[in-house]
Amino acid sequence: MRASTANRMVLWIVGCIGVFALLLFIGGDPDAREMAGTFVVLAVTIGGLSWLGYHYRVRPRRESFEGQARDLGFRAEPGDPVRLLDLPFTLFGRMASVRDIENTAMGSRGGAELVIADYWYAPSSDTSRDDYKRYTCILAATPGGWPDLSVFPEGLASRLRSTFAMPDVRFESEAFNRRFEVHADDRRFASAFVDARMMAWLLEQVPGMGFEVLGGRLMVFRPRVTTSVDDVSRALELFEGLTERVPRVVPSLFPGVPPRPDRRTERPRP
Repeated sequence: MRASTANRMVLWIVGCIGVFALLLFIGGDPDAREMAGTFVVLAVTIGGLSWLGYHYRVRPRRESFEGQARDLGFRAEPGDPVRLLDLPFTLFGRMASVRDIENTAMGSRGGAELVIADYWYAPSSDTSRDDYKRYTCILAATPGGWPDLSVFPEGLASRLRSTFAMPDVRFESEAFNRRFEVHADDRRFASAFVDARMMAWLLEQVPGMGFEVLGGRLMVFRPRVTTSVDDVSRALELFEGLTERVPRVVPSLFPGVPPRPDRRTERPRP
């Protein structure tokens, strides 16, 4: 469930209770005054908690995200204006009690139109636990002809899926197999995309990162901590590092994909 949806549900419930109490009070119910007092306390409590959450958690992060995006030439907006959570990316579909995209930024980088998503989810509904998972995600359109491919950090849940239901693509590097779980519609595409150079680079990256090609889009994601002040630039560096290392054999195996220029052979600009 989206966090925004959950908040609207709470406000709707509180509003219904308030209307019910008001109707009883108007009708002369002797218990209505006590119910109205309880409602006021409940409304003040919820309102106070909402204000504290916005002032100490949402607002600082929003200002940080907007500042980072602006410095990088992107336009930031609060929430999820382009409905990214409706896309069937695996990261957005992981089991969670609540999830949301708090901030979104859009702009161009290296000739490509990119979307930056400030995404988080909570696996459990236990409010006493700080088990939030936070990510900075970069999304871009992929060239035509790329099948779906996911490269995710290995974990307990993914190991269970691999064992009982969804066997992943295995590679010769055991270090890579222990670190990442790979699923692909086309194993040939997975083998071509994740070559030895790509595997070596992925193993050097921050734990918890991954990427997915799905429905003509590429999403690269990187975990972040609440004190991060440069997560957007680091996520962009990760995205650019990955796209620069897409093997040149991929276009020849999948027609319709334009060849990617190799920066190592480009002439330096005057």
